[in-house]
Amino acid sequence: MKKTCFISIDVERDNFGNKDTFKGVEELDNILDIFKKHKVKATLFVTGYVMELYPDFVKKWAKDYEIGCHNYFHIPLDEIDLLEREKQLKKFVGLYQTIFKQLPKGFRAPRNIIDNKQFEILERYNFAYDSSVIPRHIALHRYKGYKGRAPAIPYQPSIRNYRKKGKKEKMNLIEIPNTPLLGGIPFAATWIRRLGAGFFGSLLSLNKPKFLSLTMHSWDGIKFKGRSSKNSGKVFLGQLDELLGLLKKMDYEFKTGEQIYEKISEIK
Repeated sequence: MKKTCFISIDVERDNFGNKDTFKGVEELDNILDIFKKHKVKATLFVTGYVMELYPDFVKKWAKDYEIGCHNYFHIPLDEIDLLEREKQLKKFVGLYQTIFKQLPKGFRAPRNIIDNKQFEILERYNFAYDSSVIPRHIALHRYKGYKGRAPAIPYQPSIRNYRKKGKKEKMNLIEIPNTPLLGGIPFAATWIRRLGAGFFGSLLSLNKPKFLSLTMHSWDGIKFKGRSSKNSGKVFLGQLDELLGLLKKMDYEFKTGEQIYEKISEIK
């Protein structure tokens, strides 16, 4: 059986500047063209606000990629109450159904901040999977979304604790974790831009895990200035091209979140 790589993009407003800009959304083909070159299957976690502003873009992306939910607005869940959380999710689901005539399957929380209460809401709205959990962290660099160790491969969470694999009391949905590489180093665009494709190629050569999660944002594919801007735009696109070629040579199979869910559902 081939090793699995889950590739995803968080599609949201740009993470730079003081205005609501969406240049990364408008120029997302910078990244998607590289996916097409390598015949990559991927999931785009799109905010409802982006779907509202760019419905034609989202319809076009959906021809080749799975469209998941990144909440309606990109606001960390610990900054809004449960009523507002459900209101935003309900609004997203309604818009998604209007556009695609079906329910969304996957969810990712803004900044990966999630808790058991959010899983309860997701199950009420019949989501098949979540992909928010960060199961490991790099030494001396803990993310706000990291809430403790969790399984590093897709699992069916415990009803009592979403960071543990369920035994008797299991959730209906599954968790597809944002699994880092050796040493807890995230396999994520910001870190790829910072450390280089060669560094990650060496890590992959040292440790070839059966499951990988490669994450990025819509704005990684454009050049920008300021915080975390190193190697954004064309440099990152070159790094991504190199890494996808390496993953193919290492016999990784690219699957969407929905495909991973279906595979686990066959055996759970």
